Amino acid sequence: MALPPIQLSSSHLGVFKAGDIVPGALEECNGLLEKNHEAYHIFFRDPAFHNHMVHSLLTCLTLGAPPDVLQDRYNDLVPIQRKIPEIDTVLLEKLSDPDVLHASIGQIHQYHTFLAFFKREMASKGWKEVVQEYLFSRTKLADRMLAQILEGAYHPIIHLGFGIEFDQPAIVAEGLAQAASHDRMNIETLFFKAERLASDSGLSPSLKPKPLVQLAHEARTNDKLRTAPRWSDLGNKMKDGVVGRALDEMAHLAAQFRIPLTEKDLDRRTAEMVSTCAYLAGSVHVAGRQRKIDFFVMHSVTSSIFCTVVARQGWIALADRVRLVEWKARLDLAWYVATGCGPLDDNGISGYASPENEDMEWEELFYQVVRESDDGHAAKFIRALKNGEETGKAYENGEWGDFFPMKGDMWLKLARMCQDTTKGLPWEIKWVFFAGFEEGWKRPDLADPLGRSKGPVNGF
Repeated sequence: MALPPIQLSSSHLGVFKAGDIVPGALEECNGLLEKNHEAYHIFFRDPAFHNHMVHSLLTCLTLGAPPDVLQDRYNDLVPIQRKIPEIDTVLLEKLSDPDVLHASIGQIHQYHTFLAFFKREMASKGWKEVVQEYLFSRTKLADRMLAQILEGAYHPIIHLGFGIEFDQPAIVAEGLAQAASHDRMNIETLFFKAERLASDSGLSPSLKPKPLVQLAHEARTNDKLRTAPRWSDLGNKMKDGVVGRALDEMAHLAAQFRIPLTEKDLDRRTAEMVSTCAYLAGSVHVAGRQRKIDFFVMHSVTSSIFCTVVARQGWIALADRVRLVEWKARLDLAWYVATGCGPLDDNGISGYASPENEDMEWEELFYQVVRESDDGHAAKFIRALKNGEETGKAYENGEWGDFFPMKGDMWLKLARMCQDTTKGLPWEIKWVFFAGFEEGWKRPDLADPLGRSKGPVNGF
């Protein structure tokens, strides 16, 4: 029995959509997603350049894109894709052995083989059973795969999350196959060490914890953590810097983020994680330079919506949902450290203003961002912010107010900032890379001739 093709349903259109789906958009999206599934590699270039076709199409669909705009977003990404690799039939027949699958993790050229394996497993067992077995069964293989879905700057969990959110087994299989074929930054050593420390601490998780944003501030004041990543590490600041030079310190800090085993606490701390990620993304800035959002912290935001998705899946045990959100929040701290622990300016978001869009509301932002020639990053970011606004509003004032740094119109202001600083630009200058390092801000396009630090308009 084969897995069915991608077939979006009006009954599974995500945790957030801007309004009614435009007539014909579902059918157009189905065709484009299936074409991508059959034809293209999940990595358009080695070692880890991700195919964002699924992310872009599904995000734009939920934000109101009509069929012609969906086709445009597909066309944006076609030129860089490469064809899906051949299936290794010999390996495929061995992958049902957990030891063989575990030993094969990280082989990018085996993406199609992993995809065929997970599709076969789902056709036989059902996709939810496969997710349970390969991510949440607490076996050696499942623990490694759970870490792998958070590798690659969160891309596998984003992909898997779309599959779960839209109830699409083929996309879930793509996400698992991407996780299995992804290279490593060794973040599993951080997860396992932090988990042991949290378990051995003797502290009850029911005690009122530290806010996640406070842990970020503590990271910045910790000299060992702040200096662990170096500019000379290039793209290996997580692997060589955070994990390689400061594993003990990072694990000790990260272990302090814990969630009691209740649905109420999971809901609140998931919303807190989203709020904190957004705050970290919008609060780091260098005076006298154009405003930009860090590329890697941006991904902590775009992936956060899928923790909201998973946290609501009652078919996954509460302890396993809690574990995923704890790992994600701990990784968010690690990525803040990897990007250089940039100074956090409380006025960086609340004080943001732009004459270009100061009256722009969410609906206009959605309309504009889906029409940008892009790989989906900006649209995903803005959609995740709207989810954060929705999930955080019940907690941002009152008893838990100090845990939620994003309040009121800060969500909308950060969404405007994203649109301001990415629209109409080539991909490579839409974002700043490693925003806590002064070297990241030395690009000529970031020079601000007016010397403004609070509300520059992109292009001035």
